[in-house]
Amino acid sequence: MKDNSPLVTAVVVTLNNLNLLRNCLTSIYAQDYGAIEIVVVDNGSDEDVRGMLAKEFPEVRVVRLDKNYGFAGGNNRGIETGQGKYAALINNDAVAAPQWISSLVATAESDQKIGAVATIIIDGNRPEVLDSCGVGIAIDGMSRQAMRGMPVPNLTKPEEILLFSGCACLLKMEALKEVGLFDEDFFAYCEDTDLGLRLRRAGWNIVIAPGAYVHHYYSMTGGKFSLQKIYWVERNHLWVAIKNFPWFLLSLLPLVTAWRYFAQAYFVLKGVGELNKFTESNDLAAIVSTYLKAYINMFQKLTVMLAKRWRLRKKHHLTNVEMFNLIRKFRLSIKEIIGK
Repeated sequence: MKDNSPLVTAVVVTLNNLNLLRNCLTSIYAQDYGAIEIVVVDNGSDEDVRGMLAKEFPEVRVVRLDKNYGFAGGNNRGIETGQGKYAALINNDAVAAPQWISSLVATAESDQKIGAVATIIIDGNRPEVLDSCGVGIAIDGMSRQAMRGMPVPNLTKPEEILLFSGCACLLKMEALKEVGLFDEDFFAYCEDTDLGLRLRRAGWNIVIAPGAYVHHYYSMTGGKFSLQKIYWVERNHLWVAIKNFPWFLLSLLPLVTAWRYFAQAYFVLKGVGELNKFTESNDLAAIVSTYLKAYINMFQKLTVMLAKRWRLRKKHHLTNVEMFNLIRKFRLSIKEIIGK
């Protein structure tokens, strides 16, 4: 790359798991893009993250937090310390191909209205299939990796998508200054959906970059079928809708959510789909308690989310109808959302 290449701040948030972090950082060091500063945010680890970094990756800037602030808070602290034109986020359980950052930057620089660039994320345990190629959304606010489980595509040019996955992406600092960073009330899960919708509503484009690949060893940190993850997803997807959906779409939320629960119960009783694995590993009473807790906590901050919605309206460039058409264009079906 040329010496005048824009500086990229690569942010990796970690909580213990030194081997995962080591593999991730090794892949960033191997990038074919030179203008990179690396920030590792230690989200309150018990393990000696700072000691490992000082020994093996001494050039890395370390931000040590006193406790776990989640995906949202951890990435925000890393982005805030960055000096780059762009922030490249990557999960500590992901490994980037050498051309990852150069492909992301080339795509972002091709159009000044691009606010975020998504990565072609490959399932680390099944390298022939996708973990995601962007993110789609259902009309109840529930989001999911687009094209998950499908063959890895060979893109030749950037393609428009609705949303990026926070697992691995490039964010333009200028766009973040306009719409804000991740919402830290979310803590973990769906915060990338929320930020993506805020960017789209403010008129920024989101595309996926050809040649930008990472391998993701899915939910190695969060746990694929944990009750805690279900709690965050159920609570946060409702906040996504409350903050970002047009009012007439938001009015359908109770009906669509009820339909999703009915479909989930049907497939669980049939013993098929991803949710069946979840019910096999968790007690029914604990599952019900988790859903109730998610709804209680969602309502406890309902006024907070409505206030955020009110403040965001000043940044809207898309009308309600335009936002509805955008969501409809990339809408995922209930079957796609529940992994059937």
